[in-house]
Amino acid sequence: MRFGDAVMMLLTVVVAALVAAVIYRRFGKTNDGPLRLNLLKLTAAKRRDSWKPDIVPLKGWDWTAEEPRKFRPYKPVYHIGMGLRADTPSDLITIDRDYLDRVNIRRHLLREHGNILHGCAPGGEDGVSEVYGYLMRHYLPARFPTVFALSGNGREIRNLVTGRTHPTAMADAETSLRAIGETVEEDMFLVRETAGRHRSVAFICCFPAGFNPSTKLDKALEDIHGPVPSYERIGPSIERFFGKLQVGKSVKRLNWVIQTHDRLLMLEPHDSPHPGVSETGEIDLETTFLRVELQTLTRLPLTRDILFSFKTYLYPIRQIKEEGSGPDLAAAVEGLRLGNAPGMWKYKAGEQWARAVCGYLRGEN
Repeated sequence: MRFGDAVMMLLTVVVAALVAAVIYRRFGKTNDGPLRLNLLKLTAAKRRDSWKPDIVPLKGWDWTAEEPRKFRPYKPVYHIGMGLRADTPSDLITIDRDYLDRVNIRRHLLREHGNILHGCAPGGEDGVSEVYGYLMRHYLPARFPTVFALSGNGREIRNLVTGRTHPTAMADAETSLRAIGETVEEDMFLVRETAGRHRSVAFICCFPAGFNPSTKLDKALEDIHGPVPSYERIGPSIERFFGKLQVGKSVKRLNWVIQTHDRLLMLEPHDSPHPGVSETGEIDLETTFLRVELQTLTRLPLTRDILFSFKTYLYPIRQIKEEGSGPDLAAAVEGLRLGNAPGMWKYKAGEQWARAVCGYLRGEN
């Protein structure tokens, strides 16, 4: 090859690289160009297995002996905030002795409520595929080898607890979301940045706490959180944080509410009439619970979507009282109207159950 020809070839390669970089910056980074899906398809084959953080395996682990984690996130005065803490990739999913009961409930709810509990917006399929492949092909069998096992040269994953088998590669988005929903307890929303705003593009949510998850699909964060009192105080900070969240730097937070029934599926808003509350404000204390969500945020490396996942815990308030922390929870209930978001008192329906619950927790009735 002559020297001049070599120079021309080199220049051609450089120009092509520059054009590719411009296309990526224009369409790939903002997630809203017609070339997005094609670019992802071109790189998917090479990067399909790229999201493989170090996962600590629980070898010889007995899930039936694992107690549910105990969280007491309440404080005397409620201040709305992000309250984030660092998390590890190994803790993305949690399993304890309630696992089989919970996934059976989820399977029943998915049959009964259908698309209310899962959905995918146009263009969200690539994010679902990324999450599904990571969970089924890598994370679950690596983290929980006594619960999940790969078979068929890695083409299938078998749940050793339920006996059910799923492919490790996504067939279609809706089927894959249902499979995730009956395999793990965590509910999940995929959030994508579009034109500087984050919106939901897919979800599987069997245990919503006071909302219909299907109404949140393809909505921006501020619209999703519209009913939340004083959300405008933290909305801009959340948008900025979502934009800066890095791959491998997952975070977690906790949220809590009191409920006067044992239902995990709550489609009605918190301030709707609570089951178990009489017209005189009396409640059945045996079916009254502190409900806590352990929420996690994880950046996906290929699509750059954010996975918002959460696991729901129910603690009988009788247990809180027996621990000796009843007065602390009572103070936190009353503190819902004392901080920077006083609307939380009504939003969480404190006026319906607070008198009876606080009296019980303090030993006054």
